[in-house]
Amino acid sequence: MKRSTQLIALMAALAAGSASAAGTLAGTTIENTATASFDDPANPTAPPLSSTSNTVQTVVLPKPDFDIVYTDGTADANTITTTPVLTTGAVPGQVITTPYSLVNKGNTPLDITVNADTTGSAAGSTVKYYRVNPNGSLGAEITPGTPVTVTPDDPATAADEGIVKIAQVITLPTDPALITPTSVFGASPEGTVAGTAGADPLVTPGNGYASGTTVQEENKAVNTDLQFTRITVYAPALDNNPNTNPGTPVDSAGNPLPAASVPPVTSVSVPTETVGKVGDNTPVVSAPGYVTPAPTTPPATPSPVPGGATDPTPGGTPIATNVAGDEQIAYPIADTNATPDKVVFTNTLTNTGGATDKVQLFPALADGTPDPAYTFDPATGVFTNTATGVTIRFLDPVTGEPIKVSVDPTNPTVAQYPTVTVPNGSTAVYRTEVTYPDVNDSAPISPVSVVIGADSLKDADLVSNSNTKNTILPPAAQFGDATGTLGAVVTPAPVQTVNPNGVASGISSPDIADKTAVFPMDVVNNGQYNDSYTLSGTVTVPVIDPVTGATTTTVVPVLYYAPDGSLLPRVSTDPASPDYNKFITPVVAPGTEYKPLAVIQIPTGTATGDYTVTQNAVGNYSTIPMTDTNNIVRVAPAGTVAVAKFIAKAGVAAGTDPKNGIDNPTDYTASGANGAKPGDTLNYKIIGKNTYNTAVTKFFLSDTVPVNTTFASVALSPAPTKTIYRVNGGAWSATAPAAGLAAGTVIDVAVDADNDNIPDALAPSGTLTADFTVTVN
Repeated sequence: MKRSTQLIALMAALAAGSASAAGTLAGTTIENTATASFDDPANPTAPPLSSTSNTVQTVVLPKPDFDIVYTDGTADANTITTTPVLTTGAVPGQVITTPYSLVNKGNTPLDITVNADTTGSAAGSTVKYYRVNPNGSLGAEITPGTPVTVTPDDPATAADEGIVKIAQVITLPTDPALITPTSVFGASPEGTVAGTAGADPLVTPGNGYASGTTVQEENKAVNTDLQFTRITVYAPALDNNPNTNPGTPVDSAGNPLPAASVPPVTSVSVPTETVGKVGDNTPVVSAPGYVTPAPTTPPATPSPVPGGATDPTPGGTPIATNVAGDEQIAYPIADTNATPDKVVFTNTLTNTGGATDKVQLFPALADGTPDPAYTFDPATGVFTNTATGVTIRFLDPVTGEPIKVSVDPTNPTVAQYPTVTVPNGSTAVYRTEVTYPDVNDSAPISPVSVVIGADSLKDADLVSNSNTKNTILPPAAQFGDATGTLGAVVTPAPVQTVNPNGVASGISSPDIADKTAVFPMDVVNNGQYNDSYTLSGTVTVPVIDPVTGATTTTVVPVLYYAPDGSLLPRVSTDPASPDYNKFITPVVAPGTEYKPLAVIQIPTGTATGDYTVTQNAVGNYSTIPMTDTNNIVRVAPAGTVAVAKFIAKAGVAAGTDPKNGIDNPTDYTASGANGAKPGDTLNYKIIGKNTYNTAVTKFFLSDTVPVNTTFASVALSPAPTKTIYRVNGGAWSATAPAAGLAAGTVIDVAVDADNDNIPDALAPSGTLTADFTVTVN
């Protein structure tokens, strides 16, 4: 339709509330009677006379014309691409209503049939037409194919008889296959009138259009007088991220956030990696953002990693942010209980779509669809993976409460999951609480990785528009005796036998031959991040004083060596420090092990016996405590029994004439001749000493009556509670042998404190002294 003088008049009429009919209404009869006036011939001065003619009648014929126009007066638009009537950012299922007017521009009633022209529109929408009530609300639906009668405007009245107001209602599809961010929908009402006039309009005037014809608006060609409404779909533009210090943060409801509610992104400390070896004190950069400290401190002391954040809960877990990989990685330490562990991540969601968006959050697969492994309880806001025991909650950053599922009856797309509101150009901050089982800290453990999907409610599908990932690397470690395969064992109990009086050897110590016990150990990192371990151990043994025979309890430290034989670095180099006998391993990567050697130097004089070694290992970052208490150091008997015989000789100082490691008593000598006459008594002291590290049982002293002498007496010194005697290997008796026994007689003497008529044991470093006298013949 051209913008003609007629259109301008029509638009003005619509604005004024009238349709402006085209002339006299059809069917009106126009009557005309002529008259003639003349002077009266009989009386010229009289008033004029007149004569009336016959009446001539003319019927006004139909002059049809109609149009459909935007009610607000917007100019016609014949194509969907050129129309100025545009709705942008529409969402699935949205209803778009456009008001139109059916205008009878002729002088006869017309039955106008309204159909929808959807040329250029994507498929899937529905188009309906409704009458509009006087108050502007929608009235009854216009049944497709049923014409609407529009009477012509009567110029004689003030009413708008020539206009019927209608509304075009377009409902967008909700099927994701039919609506995408690039979809364009639209429609235009297209009016037609079926002609009813006969060939002779005086006989069959009809509506003025020839019978059997279908007439378009303003009698124009098809599709040349249209009024399109165009609809474009909202294209979500979301960026779901790790915590990134947003400039315009909002909470889950879209309200501005106080700065304190957003954990700042700073450097955090996470476990290190290593490519060096123990003893290399130069920090080695082994991976971007990771540095190996000098081994004088535990190598896995956390190192700063830029771009991280800390779990906002008290004692929160360090979390490293990998913006490029759209991932956050949490490095939790171990705990002392078996209750489920928890990490709270801070995530951000930025909206640049051009309008406020409501976005639902859920655990997702890599393709953005909801992860079917999780079930959701809207009452608690908890997603549960029954197979793994992992649960997830999305929390408001201010209240800490679970984010609710949006209930918005005006939004055709109903939310199924926790929903955040994000104004255009803003960043919503939400927290992701991940709870996972803590079965034990020794068995191999897998990472806990959760993909978080963010799906706009303004699109038709339930597919995330932007994914981010939160990953937890749990710790686990094992400490015990080395095996040939990956892993350590705690049974059976390894035993190392040592000679406490032997020499100390290196890590290749042979069993029994020396005083060194060596146990091959194993530290296994069954967790998911690098860690190093502090090793310590002790064994408590009794040590016998070789002179006094007193026993002292001694705590012997375990020394830890690298497989190459070098001593592992000590935590402290100060011998007075309690950390002096604590040793640190190199960093052990996940899924690998380190095999140190536990070396124990048993003190000289340690009493024979089995002694349990207690060993401890603790993760320097993970803090996992581990023990091994099944290793046994077996101290073998070592030493001898020394016997010395002394003869009385006046003037000899004690200890000046020792024999076989035994000092001579005062006035006794082990060498040098003594004179004696027949009938004189020879006084001997026989001393036996146990230098073993264990008691020797059934201990007794023996002497033989020398040639040219006869036996006089024998006694133990000091005298025990009970002494037993034996002559020439006979039975033991508490009765001392009688004097006068001839030369060559063998006399045995022993202690029998327990009164069992069997010689008692002699304790380690213990001595037994017998005074043996004979008479010179």
